[in-house]
Amino acid sequence: MLVGNKTDLNDQRTVFVRDGRAFARKNGLAFIETSALDATGVDTAFQRILQEIYKTQTKKQLKNVNRATEGAGGGGDFRPGHGQAISLHAAPEPEQVQQQKGGCC
Repeated sequence: MLVGNKTDLNDQRTVFVRDGRAFARKNGLAFIETSALDATGVDTAFQRILQEIYKTQTKKQLKNVNRATEGAGGGGDFRPGHGQAISLHAAPEPEQVQQQKGGCC
């Protein structure tokens, strides 16, 4: 993934969006622009990275299962959807957790 940062400083830009996109496309990369100052695109960038990691790991698991069952007569134990869940939502703030528990402070 190619991430362009500091989109809040557009007047100081040295790489145009079209050039960034073209470079990413040429090199088989996803492209996104972000701003750490106002958090524009930051969550989206992390979510896309996590999705790509998940897809890659799932493909590896399927490949390993297929390899393991080829010579063993099939019948592998891999069941898609029965693995460990990964939450892409932010954890609640400590004060929200306290309120959910019914605490007084």
